[in-house]
Amino acid sequence: DTAQSVKEKFGKKLYNALLKGEIPDLNKILDRDDITIMKRAIFSTQRHCLPPVTTHNMIDDGNDPILNTIRRIGLFNNRTDRVKVIVHPEFLSSTSPLLPLDYEEFVRGCHLGVFPSYYEPWGYTPGQIPFSTPLIFTFLCLSGIYIVDRRFRSPDESCNQLTQFLYGFCQQSRRQRIIQRNRTERLSDLLDWRYLGR
Repeated sequence: DTAQSVKEKFGKKLYNALLKGEIPDLNKILDRDDITIMKRAIFSTQRHCLPPVTTHNMIDDGNDPILNTIRRIGLFNNRTDRVKVIVHPEFLSSTSPLLPLDYEEFVRGCHLGVFPSYYEPWGYTPGQIPFSTPLIFTFLCLSGIYIVDRRFRSPDESCNQLTQFLYGFCQQSRRQRIIQRNRTERLSDLLDWRYLGR
């Protein structure tokens, strides 16, 4: 609401100045009241505690295995943490008021997708390939997709393998990541139902 009201006042002042054929004085286009309102809005959003790791209040979060693991290893979104965690326990939808993105839009915005679970070939994971996000998961092997061996390795070995994949990806140059992303995108034709249904 604050931004909208300041924007409307700013827009009117800008419009009036341009109608007169003048370049508006930027020092006068925002008055003291506007600046005070904006400072109050900024101050009200500042936290003195860490941000939550979930977008929703979880029922019985003390028994949630994902949240318990986050707590156990200390991923609390500290300013100094190199990894930030946001758990969004809801299907993605463009109609959501909280995170208005469809699944495809979300995946396209990612640099790397990690799906360390047993995915069947008809789930979401193969469909992420057209969105050109390198993937780590367990089912099939294509360039730009890394497979964590979970059938013939111990959980610790699988975890170490996943760690190596992530580390290797992070060591790539920007150019290498772009090449890999383009290769992954070209593989999307292989996931047409004409071929998957055979």
